[in-house]
Amino acid sequence: MAATATLTSGDVTRIKSKEEFANGVVLRVSELQEVTGKKHKCMLSDGNSSIRGVLASQFADLVSSGELSNGCLVRITSFVTNTVGSDEVLLATDLSVVSPGTGIVKMEVDNALNAHNSTPEAAGKPQAKSSAAGPDAKENSTPGPDFKTSKTPGPGLSPMSFFSPAPTPTGAGIKSAPTPPSTMGVSDRKNHHKIAQLHPYDTNWCIRAKVERKAPLRALPSKPDVKLLTVDLVDETGTAIQGTFWRGPAERMSEQLVEGKVYVFHKFKVKPADKKYSSVKNEYQIDFTDTTDVSEAADQDTSAMTTAVDITPIDQLPRRIGQRAPADVMGVVLALGNYGTVKRKADNSELPRREVTIGDQSGKSVAITLWGDLSSSTAQQLEGMEGRAVLQVTGCRVTDYNGCSVSTLSKSVATINPETPAAQQMMLWYKTAEMNPDRFTAVGADLMMARGSQGGSQGGAGGVPARERYLTLKDVSALSPESEALANDKAVFQNVTACVAMVNNDDKNIFYLANPENGRKVVDQGGGRYWSEADGKAIEKPEHRYLLSVRLADHTGETNVQLFGKEAEAVMGMRADELAALKEAGGEGFAGALKAAQWKAWQVVVMTKAREYNGNRSVRHSAYKVENIDWVSESSRLVNLIAKYGN
Repeated sequence: MAATATLTSGDVTRIKSKEEFANGVVLRVSELQEVTGKKHKCMLSDGNSSIRGVLASQFADLVSSGELSNGCLVRITSFVTNTVGSDEVLLATDLSVVSPGTGIVKMEVDNALNAHNSTPEAAGKPQAKSSAAGPDAKENSTPGPDFKTSKTPGPGLSPMSFFSPAPTPTGAGIKSAPTPPSTMGVSDRKNHHKIAQLHPYDTNWCIRAKVERKAPLRALPSKPDVKLLTVDLVDETGTAIQGTFWRGPAERMSEQLVEGKVYVFHKFKVKPADKKYSSVKNEYQIDFTDTTDVSEAADQDTSAMTTAVDITPIDQLPRRIGQRAPADVMGVVLALGNYGTVKRKADNSELPRREVTIGDQSGKSVAITLWGDLSSSTAQQLEGMEGRAVLQVTGCRVTDYNGCSVSTLSKSVATINPETPAAQQMMLWYKTAEMNPDRFTAVGADLMMARGSQGGSQGGAGGVPARERYLTLKDVSALSPESEALANDKAVFQNVTACVAMVNNDDKNIFYLANPENGRKVVDQGGGRYWSEADGKAIEKPEHRYLLSVRLADHTGETNVQLFGKEAEAVMGMRADELAALKEAGGEGFAGALKAAQWKAWQVVVMTKAREYNGNRSVRHSAYKVENIDWVSESSRLVNLIAKYGN
C-alpha cells in the first residue's frame, strides 16, 4: 500500500501536457477551502510542482469527515483540465484518499509553490531533471487502453467559476483550421475512448467505431446550400451513437466513408441527443466539425461491433409509436401471413412483403411486416414453425397501423431462435404454460380506431376521440414530428383528463388586441386609433383575445398546450378583456387570476399537429375542446375500462 501512495515528481507537468494516467495520479492536497455548492478548491502537488485543483461536490462528505484534508495523498482517477487565464486548473471527479493528512513538510510546499510561480525557463530545469526520475514515473504515465481518466465532470461543474475568466483570444493567437486532406489516411492508434464514455464537457475525443449505417447526403430544406450527412456508429462494446457531418466535410465523407468499415474519429463535439430525430438509442449524439480527423482504422476487426440488443416487451410497443429510434422485438412465432408485394411509387417496382405474428410473456401479440429479402429468406425458414420457434428482429420501426404494428427497415436483422437466455426462457414459458395462438391478444386491439358505421373515431388523425381508451399526457408527448399519424399536415386528437399546473406568463403574449368580427390582430397606433393590416381598415373598438400557454399535468407527466378563444375563457373563468383590465389596473388581481386557474381538473381534447419553421420540424399541442368533468360518467367509463382488463 505504501508504494501506491508515493508522489512522482513530474506528474503535474504530464497533467498539463494532457498525458493520460492508466492507474490514476497521486498528488498531495494543500490550501483546501470550501467554495459555493459544496465544491472545494485546493492546490495539488507532486512534491516538486503544483496545479490548482477543484474537487467536485460529491467529495464534500470526505472533507467534512476529515478524511480528505490538507496534507493527505489522493489518487485521482478521473479529471479534466482547463486553462483559466494563465493557469491550468484540474477538476477532479473521481478520487480516493490513499494516505491521511499528517502535515505537509515545509520544504515540499516551498518547492511546489516556487515551481508553480516561477517562469517556464526557471521551472524547466528541475522538471527536466525529474522527467528521468525513475521507473515509477514512467509506469504511471503510460496511457492504458481503458482510459480511466475519463475526464467526466459532474453536471454544472466548471473551474471557470472559481478563478479568473480566460482572456479573449486575439487575432494573432487564432489559427485557422488546416484544410482536411482529400484522401483518408490509416490510423494505427491503440488507445481510444469508448462511446459510452462520451459527454459534452470535452472535445478532444477519439473513438474507433464501425459505420453501421450511412444516410444519403442531403440538404437542409431552408438552406439548400448547407449539406449534411448522418452516420450511425457502433464500437466494440456494442454501444451505438449517431453523428452528423456538415457542409464541406459532409460532402467529402459521403464519398469516403463505407458502411461496414471501421474508422478512427478524433476531435468532435458531443451534445444531448434530439430523441425526435435520432435513429439510435443514446443519450448523446456527435457533431463532427471542420477540425475533426477521420482515418481508416488499421484493425478492421468488426466481430464485436454489433449494436447491443434491447428488447422492448410487446405490451410496451405502443409507447414507441412514431418514435424514430428503432426498436428491438422478440417473441414466439404464432402465425405466418401470405406472401405479397407492394408497388413502389418511385419506380413502380414490386417490393415483397410478408407478415409474421409473434407473442411474448405479456400475453400480447404483434404483427411484424418483413420487407424485401427478409420476406423470403426469413419467412421461408419459419414455415411450419408456429409455436416452435422464437423470432428476434432488431432495428424495427413501430407504427400505428392496425393500432400498433412493427415494420422492418433496411438495417433490420432477423434471427430465428437466438442463442440467448431470454429466448430460451421465452420458449420454455410457451411450452410449460401450454400457450397457443388463441390465448394472445393483439397489442393494437385497444388502439384501433372505429370508423364509419362503427361510430366515429377513438383517437388518431381526422376525428375527435371517443372515451373508449384511457389516454394520458404521456401518449400526447409521445407523438414526434416524424410520426406517420402527423404526415401530410394531419392532426391527431387525444382526449385526456388533466390539471392546469401553470399558466405561462413569461412574456406579453398572453392575449392580443383583435378585430371582434373575425379575431384578426390589430395594431394600436396611439390616440385611440387601431388598424387591422389583414382587413385594411381601422377598427373602432377592438377586443382582447386569448393566446394562452398552459402546462397540463397528470400522473404520467406534463405537456405545454396552447389555448384560444372559449377554451382559454373556460380555464381562466373570465374573458380576455377582463384579465387585461386586471393587468392594467396593477395590484395583485392579475397574478391572483392566474393562480386561481391552477390545479383545476378538466376534460381536454388535445389536437396535435406537426409544423416546420426555419427548416426545423416540431410538434404543437393545442386544446381543441375543454370541458368540466362529469365525475359520475367518468367513473363509470373507468370502471368499464378496468373490467376489460379482467377478460
